[in-house]
Amino acid sequence: MKRKPLAIAAALILIGSFATPASAHVSALPGVSSAGNITDALTVGKNNTLFFRVGHGCGLEADIKHPVTKKTIAKAGVDTFGTHAFSLTVPVEALGAAGTTAPRPAFIPGFRTSLVKNADGTMTLTWKAISRDFDIPNGPDGDVATTSFFDFGVRVAFAPSASGKKVTFPAKQRCLVDVAAVKRTASTKARGATTISVYETWDGSTTDEVKDNNSRSTAPSVTVF
Repeated sequence: MKRKPLAIAAALILIGSFATPASAHVSALPGVSSAGNITDALTVGKNNTLFFRVGHGCGLEADIKHPVTKKTIAKAGVDTFGTHAFSLTVPVEALGAAGTTAPRPAFIPGFRTSLVKNADGTMTLTWKAISRDFDIPNGPDGDVATTSFFDFGVRVAFAPSASGKKVTFPAKQRCLVDVAAVKRTASTKARGATTISVYETWDGSTTDEVKDNNSRSTAPSVTVF
């Protein structure tokens, strides 16, 4: 009769130890198993399904000027941009006992996925919109100021050595700023329309003093059981 309360208590402890702090822009969330629990997501030897929630689009650390006209086309602290791509680096501790079990990305309509093995043994998984029409907007249209969120799902395989440890997943969000075409004049050459990439990066940085439109912060992490 005591098993159900104990299971509930364990689940509550799990949520508290699992979730990335609320102030973080990317949160790590456990997936629900076919049996209806969230403990499998963090248990070695189970199906470890995780979701990384992106809370909004990209902002700017510094104004962006048109490369030809030098006029400001996007203002820091004012303009925001939709998510065009999201990358997640899966550490060796989440690639199985031998470090060779590839992560399995969730399929997202309108996005193409790619997987690259890095020199340090980690693997980087990227979701990229196949066109700008599929960019995830910063928020809904209308006169109410709010933001949109999106969950990127992945199934990993925690190694036995990860049990009892915090495992970190560096992540990067890429957004695009449109740059209008410029016609040829007496003093300038013609230039076609293009885009400028801006980023939100969660690589474990605790400070970000360089205003380069690649803001950095702590990386999402989970505690494995």
